[in-house]
Amino acid sequence: MEIKIIDPSRYYKWNTFIINNFDPDVFHSSEWCLVLKSTYNFLPNYFLFSKDDQPLAVIPLMEIQGFIIGSRAVGLPFTDYCNPLKVNNLEILSLRKDIINYGQNKKWNYVEFRTSLFAECQPPYETYYTHDIDLTISSNKLWTRLKSNNKRNIKKAIKLGLRIQFEKSTRALEDFYRLQVITRKRHGLPPQPFKFFKNVFENIILKKLGIIACTYYKNKMIAASIFFNFNHKAVFKYGASDHLFHQLRPNNLIMWEAINWHRENGCQLLNLGRTHKEDKGLLEYKRSWGGNESELRYFRFLFNKNRYIRSPLINYNLIFSSIGKCLPLPLLKLIGKHCYRQFA
Repeated sequence: MEIKIIDPSRYYKWNTFIINNFDPDVFHSSEWCLVLKSTYNFLPNYFLFSKDDQPLAVIPLMEIQGFIIGSRAVGLPFTDYCNPLKVNNLEILSLRKDIINYGQNKKWNYVEFRTSLFAECQPPYETYYTHDIDLTISSNKLWTRLKSNNKRNIKKAIKLGLRIQFEKSTRALEDFYRLQVITRKRHGLPPQPFKFFKNVFENIILKKLGIIACTYYKNKMIAASIFFNFNHKAVFKYGASDHLFHQLRPNNLIMWEAINWHRENGCQLLNLGRTHKEDKGLLEYKRSWGGNESELRYFRFLFNKNRYIRSPLINYNLIFSSIGKCLPLPLLKLIGKHCYRQFA
């Protein structure tokens, strides 16, 4: 067995390589690697396993050096899911042991795998829901799978004159970020720095691996979402909106138009990202699209305990969001700029 540790952003024709040998999605691409690396200076540790020059698996990780949590590896930070690229589960079981041995030598505090494709019988660190919409069927059949309240909201948005545009302009990115900042503030969370979205724009959207779907009302952008696509698979990555216009149902229309746009542009699947189990409102919204719901599990191996662990019962995100709602927006932006890297 041969093991190589690769930085895909420096690997010539990486995307062609993984498409020819596996079934990747956008999070395995060299472009997403470059977004994470160039924004936060993470160190790519993509483990490529092969035998007799035949690729068997790829397990992507980013090494993170932090003064708060210390050194660790995550596959991948700021990524909803990142399944191993593999030939079979038996190989993956052996390969993860090699990664753990490597992490021990590197003195990582922990290594985290964000995938439900886990061969070992180990407790998950965290569990979410994820939803997949089949885009290989007709638009009419997709419509019949929507819940009735979702159909009403889409019809209402159309009747009120909302229009959708799919854009790749700097202005659209800036308008999206304006909405993203106020959306995060509404939820009591710091926004990612603009540098991150600028790197997404340059490395994903301008490379034809993503699109900004914008909702306009009377020539004003009131909602926007960023979608990625790669290897005929799309993912809803970021959504933002102005709460003053929520009664117009822009988010319902934007998702419906995005479903059809990706279907017409050759995508066969649309993933709606991860959702916390306790986020009942968001779960209801994602379930209203008639997709397939499944569990998404994260697994964390803690080296000083030499085992996989469960998340503590304390929900720190919930605690911070309750505090964050009281913080001024400039302070939240400052926290986002300087602290996201530490807690990826």
